[in-house]
Amino acid sequence: MSAEKVGYSSVPVAEKHEDSLETNPPKGFGVRHVQALLLFMSLSVGLTMRAHLSVTLVAMTGHGIQNSNVICSNLIHDNRIFNSSINSTVNADFKILSKMTTEDCTGNNQTSFWNIYRTYNWSKPKQEMILFAFFVGYTSGMIPMGLIAQKFGGKLPICVALAANGVLSILTPWMPLFGGWISVCIGRLFQGITQAAFYPSIHTLLGKWAPLSERGRLSTYIYTGSQFGTILAFQLAGFFAGSPKFGWPSTFWLCGVCSLICCGLLCFFGSATPGDHPSISSEELIYITKDGNADIVPKKRKIPWKHILTSKPIWGLVAAHCGSAVGYLLVFTQIPMYMNKVLGVDIKRNGLYSSLPYISMYLMSLFFGYLSDIVANKNLMSVANIRRTANTIGMTISGLFLIGFSFVHDTMVAVILLVLCLGFHSGVQVGFHINEIDLAPNFAGPIMAIGNMLANLSGLGVPVLVSSIVGDDVTNQSKWQIVFTLFASLQFVTNLVFVIFVKGTVQHWNFYCGDEKENKVENYCAMTELKAISSQNIEKEKIENNKTATSGI
Repeated sequence: MSAEKVGYSSVPVAEKHEDSLETNPPKGFGVRHVQALLLFMSLSVGLTMRAHLSVTLVAMTGHGIQNSNVICSNLIHDNRIFNSSINSTVNADFKILSKMTTEDCTGNNQTSFWNIYRTYNWSKPKQEMILFAFFVGYTSGMIPMGLIAQKFGGKLPICVALAANGVLSILTPWMPLFGGWISVCIGRLFQGITQAAFYPSIHTLLGKWAPLSERGRLSTYIYTGSQFGTILAFQLAGFFAGSPKFGWPSTFWLCGVCSLICCGLLCFFGSATPGDHPSISSEELIYITKDGNADIVPKKRKIPWKHILTSKPIWGLVAAHCGSAVGYLLVFTQIPMYMNKVLGVDIKRNGLYSSLPYISMYLMSLFFGYLSDIVANKNLMSVANIRRTANTIGMTISGLFLIGFSFVHDTMVAVILLVLCLGFHSGVQVGFHINEIDLAPNFAGPIMAIGNMLANLSGLGVPVLVSSIVGDDVTNQSKWQIVFTLFASLQFVTNLVFVIFVKGTVQHWNFYCGDEKENKVENYCAMTELKAISSQNIEKEKIENNKTATSGI
């Protein structure tokens, strides 16, 4: 049969050979859990390197890093989760610090060429260009990195991203000495390009490593690294950049070293597929690959672009991805200003207020992941209905809390509504976010690349819309109510598109560029061989146990 022949018929449930496979998960901490932990660490470090610059850049462009116990304690105590909050607060801190001596932190020769602890008189537009450079690289690199993940597997692109980001981060304190702010821009551009590999590569790996019965849990365990890394970034940057003992370069060095360590761990303990892992047990391998939808036997499949781009379920989840992204960015970038100007609360000065929404999002993500797997494993709902329900909770209910947030005047009530808003928004983690893996585990990486790129581009409209509606009248609550209602409505509409078109079954083009019957035969042969090995191992273990029991008597 020719290699070009394409099979398009769905795989009947009866032909998946589920009756011949072990259905119970192996006991204990398995290799798949090690992979999830490695990916969580990698994503956390990646997000830390991405987010910390908004704080560190303030120290780099201040009037000198001074020793002040008051400021250092403030930087340690406050949880600066919001970008805009952090920038304004640290700017204020360094204005105070600029009135003090700089000898304790940078020495007497503050203007020495080789003094990497020096500060730079970069204008606000230049600083914004440095921050924006990462976004440009990240967005433009998304599709290429998705293709690389598809071709070489998910492990290699993440390892390259961690290595490149680690080296660039360590070298960043020396870059402006030779190339000024432009060199830092270039460094951040390349960091963005390589970090574009994270989400497509993680999805590629999840398509191989996450069995359907654990897909919700494993995916949320990994992707909560984005919240964890963001929180960690602002804590570390606030501490080290404001410390007279360490100085702002230490933030880059710490992030760089952690990135290289994660790269080494992933290279040594990670694997692109379960079948490639040297120490995985046959029982765990059977458990992971028993549904037969991801290739057990590695194949070089061409990406079915025509089928992907004309698939209604794909565009449904892309719409939800874009709606979720703009809603999250609105909260992340505009809420601090709203609470300060309208409610009169300086949220950046209260660590509890700023931390609770993201702690809520982190914990609720884990809850939704666990709950979705229980519902699926007990056959209480179909996969499609689980995705519908979770996504509706994540986008509709959170949107209602967002609207309610804009109408209250009491600070405590506003914070509670904000916590509920982001907490329930985490439902999307087991909604559209992992639906790519449901539809096509063999092509989950490129599909995630498409959705993530369009979602990032959609985020560009957030500050434009807010500015056009609110303008300079930032204390007018009525205008802010229009903003929040508009963005909540956008979430409602995009969720509705997802609910209408969502599918929970593997699409026929998941086996594109290969004979589907041939694919099933190869997978079945591989599974049969694994089953035989597993049975032999179990029988051998029984014999050894009997011998031990006999000798004990």
